Amino acid sequence: MNERWRRWMVPAIALLALASSAIGITNWFTYDDRYIIELNPAAHSLHRWWTAFQMSYWPRDWGGDGYRPLTVIAFKIESVLGGGIPISFHAANILLYMLVSVLVYFLARRLLPEWAAWVTAALFAVHPVHVEAVAGIVGQSELIVALAVLSALLLYLRDRMTGELRPRTAIGICVLYAIGCLSKEHGVVLPAILIAAELTVIDDAAPTRARVLRLRPFYLALTAIALAFIAVRAVVLSDHGIGGFQPFTPFSTLHISGPDRALTALGVVPEWIRLFYWPAHLSSEYGPPDIQIAQGIGLWQLPGFLLLVATLALGVVLRRRRPVISFGIAFVSIVLLPSSNFIIPAGIVLAERTLFLPSVGAMLVLGGVLVAAEEWLRARGQLTPPFLRTAGLFATLLILTGAVRSSQRTTVWKDNDTLFNHAVLDAPMAYRAHYMLGAWDFEMKRKRLGELEYRKALALFPYDAFLAYNLADQYRQAGMCGPALPLYEWSQSLDPNFPLGHSGYAWCLLNEDRFDDAKAQAYAAIRAGANLKSVRRILFIADSAKAAQKPSSKMEATTRRPRAGNVVQRASNLPDSVQKTAARIGGAARR
Repeated sequence: MNERWRRWMVPAIALLALASSAIGITNWFTYDDRYIIELNPAAHSLHRWWTAFQMSYWPRDWGGDGYRPLTVIAFKIESVLGGGIPISFHAANILLYMLVSVLVYFLARRLLPEWAAWVTAALFAVHPVHVEAVAGIVGQSELIVALAVLSALLLYLRDRMTGELRPRTAIGICVLYAIGCLSKEHGVVLPAILIAAELTVIDDAAPTRARVLRLRPFYLALTAIALAFIAVRAVVLSDHGIGGFQPFTPFSTLHISGPDRALTALGVVPEWIRLFYWPAHLSSEYGPPDIQIAQGIGLWQLPGFLLLVATLALGVVLRRRRPVISFGIAFVSIVLLPSSNFIIPAGIVLAERTLFLPSVGAMLVLGGVLVAAEEWLRARGQLTPPFLRTAGLFATLLILTGAVRSSQRTTVWKDNDTLFNHAVLDAPMAYRAHYMLGAWDFEMKRKRLGELEYRKALALFPYDAFLAYNLADQYRQAGMCGPALPLYEWSQSLDPNFPLGHSGYAWCLLNEDRFDDAKAQAYAAIRAGANLKSVRRILFIADSAKAAQKPSSKMEATTRRPRAGNVVQRASNLPDSVQKTAARIGGAARR
């Protein structure tokens, strides 16, 4: 490869990343962007910026979960620089994506021949699975963590592949580690990645004991940073009423055990591999019933189990013969672990944004396979000029196809109307796709459409207490307590400790003259932290109506009963699929 081509290799990678993502500069706030940034006043000012270290990532009104202060500070800076409009946030994401893609090239160049390193980085730069992390503003946390982790890994390999780890390098890696942890929680896996590099791609003739003793102070420093981060996170989130990690909603509702959660993750393994190596079909929603939730061992988990065992075994077998492939497999496995549900409960079952950093390892595996194939063909004298031209043409077409596909997919994240309507086309059997579209329709005052989507979601997966509660509340706000009451009851049967909806449920119970039940819900609302003024009014009306022996409607018109011809159906029962399983699931929820 001549010097002229070498000069263009890095700019070409950056330009490929730009071509894949640039169209997203015109996108608006979508999905979680609205709650983290657009509707969050704290994200629009640098006033008392340091308080980000004392706050949860999600605003308290939206759950108060997560601890990512550096990401929050980045959003504050971008909001101030851009006047709060989305373009500044999207520009930051695109720039970060270009930087990460270039770092992938530098990493691959340390481990692979130059031609294979470029192909590996080019495929990363145009990978369609990255669209969610880049086109969605909140994916910026994934990009910052990737930037920190890859920078630290490059520093580590620079020193360890040529000799000892220098003190200044160790300090730099520790700083980058802290940045990664404080940007998103999965940054905590960096030490495991460095250990995987030590066991695979770093060729050190020293005895294992000597290596451990030399590196022990460095790894103890990383351990101290990790423990400090975990402790601070626990303290901050406990102040917000959040303990530990929040599990995926269906896991909570169905009371999924740890083993069943891991079995569910086994079923997702084939989807991970497909998204890494054949991302023709993408979706913003992955969940039940499209993805099965395990309730015991089933035959459908076998493909995932076999793929997982075979992949891990391959990583072990190739540790000496093909260390780059072995390291790539270890990289993917380590980075996926926090969001996989194998060890700790995650708030998702699968999300494309969480595959951003793991895809670095997946592309390194591919690069290692290409090198192995090239060596095999060269040994057999089959690397003829026509073959090389054909291989180059195929690689070019693959890279261009990836760039076009990524650019097209980026337009799906243009705004919530586009995204949520596309989600039900991408994943018609995922209940959350219909749930989110219904919620957006209600927000846009398209109530009839919202009700239809909520009903579809309930029919697909009638075990989400939030979904039942939200539809009940929409009915109540429309003055239709008839269809609202069974939905309130259903949400509480799914989760007896469900914190929302007690006040609304109480108002509807008053509307039905069920005074004692209304009072019970009012007291439950107090325990859940509801507005005391509203709850006191419920208690006053219930007591006054009982004392006067009059219907509550004569005391105060709290809601109106549904009338014939209303645009929303009066159906007072849940969907058939709910009725058939109510007894069984209600019992399971109580257990």
